[in-house]
Amino acid sequence: MTDADVYLAAQPRLDTVVTEFQSDARRLRSDYAGMAWIGDQPDSDTGLLGPDYQQRDVDSQLFLPDTHWYDLDALDDIEVQVSVGLLQVANTALRSQGLVGALAEPVVEFFEHPEGEPGVGLCLGLRGRIFSNLGVSYRVTVLCPPEAVLRRGETAEAEAVDTEE
Repeated sequence: MTDADVYLAAQPRLDTVVTEFQSDARRLRSDYAGMAWIGDQPDSDTGLLGPDYQQRDVDSQLFLPDTHWYDLDALDDIEVQVSVGLLQVANTALRSQGLVGALAEPVVEFFEHPEGEPGVGLCLGLRGRIFSNLGVSYRVTVLCPPEAVLRRGETAEAEAVDTEE
């Protein structure tokens, strides 16, 4: 459970078909990217996060809203790469930069469809302890045989999605 609200703003997913270097096999490459705002959303006029400076635990599974639905039996042939980067540390009420704290290594986990449909989708897991509001950019790349995708994911919305847990 996260002591802070988490707002997810996904960018459009990019899908390309690539040729694997070693085997010449066709692979589908899907790149998922976006922002996770932890604690607060940035001000629309200034782009800055608010000065709500407090210690918070973060243990959040962020559902990627544009995830493809993958065949569970094909997961042994899927490669996943994930990276996150700290984008912004909010100023404190004293107009100084707050302490960041720490976010542990991000993980990508597969989860079953919430309505029982076949296939598994992607969640980005973040955990740690932070001391102010943060903006975190994420990128998840999935490489798999094209037939491992049971259903194409929805197009990501341009607006932020509240993923409070």
